[in-house]
Amino acid sequence: MNEEIVTRISMQSRSVRELIYEEIKEAILNNKYEPGAHLRERELAKEFNVSTTPVKEALRQLEKDGLVITQARKGSFVSTSFMNSVEEIRWARAALEGVAARLAAKKRTDEEITNLESILIKMKFYTNKKNSKMLEKYNSEFHDFIIQIAKNTYISNQIEAVCSFDKFIRKNALSDLKEHDRAFKEHHFIFEKIKEQEAVEAEDAMRNHINRSTNFSLSKNKSK
Repeated sequence: MNEEIVTRISMQSRSVRELIYEEIKEAILNNKYEPGAHLRERELAKEFNVSTTPVKEALRQLEKDGLVITQARKGSFVSTSFMNSVEEIRWARAALEGVAARLAAKKRTDEEITNLESILIKMKFYTNKKNSKMLEKYNSEFHDFIIQIAKNTYISNQIEAVCSFDKFIRKNALSDLKEHDRAFKEHHFIFEKIKEQEAVEAEDAMRNHINRSTNFSLSKNKSK
């Protein structure tokens, strides 16, 4: 593990387990750890310069996500069918965020539309600047604010439960400059449907956006 990652882990305010979880997850999705690879706790702990406890906790979470399998007396291994989990989680996320967009279209206030538009304006600015890092930030804010507008705790909690791959998918997709304009047009379309309170269309737009961008990100990753 390179020194930059070790330094980031030591400086972050988030839990060490969460950071190690994110790093291993991204390594699996990027094929650094291939399907069937043995994830040895002590070796990982040494790489991250931590004890084995947060590594064990991270591996347990990855097992829940379907990326890792643990065999008694043998250890943890990268799942050979983890792409099935990624696909299934993508469908769940698309469905849930679609419902959130539908609810947002029904419940949104004028003030919330103004705030959502202000995020969209920032997205347009960084789209023109081709700034992937800032686009990733405001992309997340856009989706999170729509969930907030939906005002449904159950849906919010369910989305949080299936969004374990969301950061990787967005980062991977937005690292391609060609994706910037496509993504902005789709976000603008979602915004217009919520603004006009066209609930069914807002749901369809969000679902289509997530499915399309995830397909792009995963196919891009396979071609590396």
